[in-house]
Amino acid sequence: MEAQTETIREELQALLAAPDSGILPYVSMEPGTPSNKWTPLNGSLDWGALHLWKDGRRNDEACARAPRTAAAVEALPLSDLPGRTPTVFFSLLRPGAHLPAHSGVSNVRAIIHLPLIVPAGCAFRVGGETRAWEVGRAWAFDDTIEHEAWNRSDEMRAILIFDVWNPYLTEQEKDLLRRFVVVADESGHGGDAATSTA
Repeated sequence: MEAQTETIREELQALLAAPDSGILPYVSMEPGTPSNKWTPLNGSLDWGALHLWKDGRRNDEACARAPRTAAAVEALPLSDLPGRTPTVFFSLLRPGAHLPAHSGVSNVRAIIHLPLIVPAGCAFRVGGETRAWEVGRAWAFDDTIEHEAWNRSDEMRAILIFDVWNPYLTEQEKDLLRRFVVVADESGHGGDAATSTA
């Protein structure tokens, strides 16, 4: 993926230049949701996203607009839990935006960040470690550990985010997890499948 950074960035830039980029607010809370740490970002493009996959469903239209990115991602060991993963998206953080400290819901997957556009003043904290993104240098992290992100520059920050299987899981464990989520959903005990990946 790192070797394809320039190709992926070119596709993103073409999307951003289009009249209808398809970028939507990442945070979109249901009406009546009580105020919480995400309220300032609700419905805001301060944190924007263009999903190629969301909650396990491929967005064919978006993938057609970024075909080389989609092909590169499809060659990866993406986490594939029915109705939950994979999630693959371009994550855009406007100048001055801050994603509050939060954590994800499951460590059966690892979250990968591939930085595409990173002005100075952008950083990311996971647990007790803070890093600045570097264009073309990907990293993986367990998002069940508290994390946050910010853009203190006057330019947009853009990264490609996707989830792959936790590398410590066996094929048998992955199959068990796939079957478990189907049974949980069918029984009405599936819970909220939403994930947060900064």
